[in-house]
Amino acid sequence: MARKRRTFVRNAMKHVWDGYKTYAWGKDELLPLSAKGRDNWGGMGTTLVDSLSTLWLMGMKVEFWEARDWVRDHLSHDHVGAVSVFETTIRSLGGLLSAYDFTQDKAFLEKADDLGSRLSKAFHSPSGIPYSETTLNGDKSYNT
Repeated sequence: MARKRRTFVRNAMKHVWDGYKTYAWGKDELLPLSAKGRDNWGGMGTTLVDSLSTLWLMGMKVEFWEARDWVRDHLSHDHVGAVSVFETTIRSLGGLLSAYDFTQDKAFLEKADDLGSRLSKAFHSPSGIPYSETTLNGDKSYNT
């Protein structure tokens, strides 16, 4: 029974990943009903980066290395304005760091270092509690 479930879950992941790759590659998310991608998290490939550890753990290594190539060749935080510190930390920074931990591939570490440096200003608040939002391409951090 467990093997059947494992196969079913892996096939489901393969199906949704193929949809993302076909219709929204490099976008923050796939809109499945319209079969279009959308950049509502700043245009930093949030779904792709957030999925790296899942791809690795599910043994989808071909898909993982294709995603790594996109991270290495296209991921940039230079154009990204305001982001949620929490969401960006857990989804983007966490995705990059877990991928680095699994592979020791420096491309992930370099992108994580860049993103972490940009997020760090959110922690320079009078209370020591991080601001809820920060701009990755500027110096503003604030609460909404």
